[in-house]
Amino acid sequence: MDNKLDFSEVRELLESELEKGCFPGAALSVVSKNEVLYRTHLGSAQLQPEQRKMKSDTIFGLASLTKVIVTTSSIMKLVEMGQINIYDYIKEYFPELPADKDEITIFHLLTHSSGYQAIVKLWDQGMNYQQKIKYLLDLPLENEVGELVNYSDPNFILLGELVQRVSGMSLQEFSQQYFFSPLGMDNTSYKPLTNLEAAADDIAAAEYCSWRNKMIVGEVHDENAYSLGEISGHAGLFSNNEDLSKFVMMLLNNGSYQDQTVFSPLTIVSMRQNWTADLNQNRALGWDLRNNFRSSGGILFSDQAYGHTGFTGTSIWIDPVLELGVVFLTNRVHPTRDNVDIISLRPRLHNLIAAALK
Repeated sequence: MDNKLDFSEVRELLESELEKGCFPGAALSVVSKNEVLYRTHLGSAQLQPEQRKMKSDTIFGLASLTKVIVTTSSIMKLVEMGQINIYDYIKEYFPELPADKDEITIFHLLTHSSGYQAIVKLWDQGMNYQQKIKYLLDLPLENEVGELVNYSDPNFILLGELVQRVSGMSLQEFSQQYFFSPLGMDNTSYKPLTNLEAAADDIAAAEYCSWRNKMIVGEVHDENAYSLGEISGHAGLFSNNEDLSKFVMMLLNNGSYQDQTVFSPLTIVSMRQNWTADLNQNRALGWDLRNNFRSSGGILFSDQAYGHTGFTGTSIWIDPVLELGVVFLTNRVHPTRDNVDIISLRPRLHNLIAAALK
């Protein structure tokens, strides 16, 4: 790919959106299979109570990018290792599952077609971790199993617990051993103030949390994940622009990055297929697909493109046909979550990046 591509209009768009207040700050990487084509950062990592500038290596709370980077990757690794199969019934791993959910498989959780509701409130409920897992297992289903795609946090909280039950390792330990260490993702972790050589000044601020009574910096933004010990299958991971670029380049290279192979090519190809073409939304295993209505990936990426977003203002998109990946990180929830302009910006940004290709 031409390494002299002109991304000046991309920078101009980000500057314009920053001025409009779409986000306090942002970090962007555009990568090919083998190199970084463009990288930039701008704005502020924090505005309140004091202001800090965004740095090239600022660490962000990734919110639901955790679902794909940690949990989907861990499930696919366990598949590769012969430890599980995606069509296993989850009752094999959750014997406490009520009988009315006997038909739910790992596949249904991965593709958000289990019938579970989208959002639950686990925090401030007076339950310990295992009681919260049992509470999720007992939830009444909103839809029949396999009937439709309904994006749901409970699916991935349960998948995260499944990974721990099968592997005997925490999500932090498993992902560190199989993904982060091999790929040299040294600034990627749950609980960054504990597990990384990072200070609060190195991390983009999230919002003021009235429940915790403080501005959230270096703690997981999601209340459920926080109440689960800050390590969960649906949220809690922190990372930066450079590390996520390595992860995306690994995906573009079908499981390998530089001299490290973390997945079989067949695993990546299988993962990114459309597994729900007969349902109401197109989903890969864990990942969203570009060929959905109002996709955050825009319309100019190929129909094979796959990606995911995070509530805090983060996103990743990978196009295996164009051999292009985009990491776009913002702290749009700072100082409050009320600003949702990022929803409009994402597809416009990805279209502009795709149009810059020669």
